[in-house]
Formats: sequence, C-alpha cells, structure tokens
Amino acid sequence: HLEMLSRRHATDRVMLFLHSLSERYAALGREPDAFSLPMTREEIGSYLGLKLETVSRTFSKFQDDGLLEVKQRHIRILDEAGLRQLISSTAC
Repeated sequence: HLEMLSRRHATDRVMLFLHSLSERYAALGREPDAFSLPMTREEIGSYLGLKLETVSRTFSKFQDDGLLEVKQRHIRILDEAGLRQLISSTAC
C-alpha cells in the first residue's frame, strides 16, 4: 500500500483500488463487474492519500472515458479490457 502511494499518480491509485476491489469481489464469488463501494469517496481518498475532490474527478474521468458507470457508491465496470490495459501501461 505504501509503495502504491509513493510511486503512483492519482489516476493510477484510483484505478488500482477499483481493480483490487473487483478482484476481491470475484474471489468471494460475487459479481466483479458491478459492486458497491465499501467506503465513501472521502474515505477512499484518505486510504489512497488523495483529496475527496481528486477521487470524484477521477471517477468522472473514468466514466467519461467509458470505463465505468458511477452512480453514487455503485460502480459498474463497462470496459474491463480498457481498465486492464491502463493498469499494465502504468505498471512500475
């Protein structure tokens, strides 16, 4: 977690957080493409070392890019391949 905070840009941090949540839900036998966030945006920001506004702007950017559908705390991954491509292109 500390390595992620020190080496990644805000967009990368949020993207990896969502990807990690998706993998955890899949491991629990739940839907990995559609889930509710377990934390508020403020809590996510605190966890990732970001401000609330940055988390919200990043969600909006991902939604504008067609990667996610965001409705309050509910997330639906629309383009898993695009998300994975972003993750692999930003890997340290």
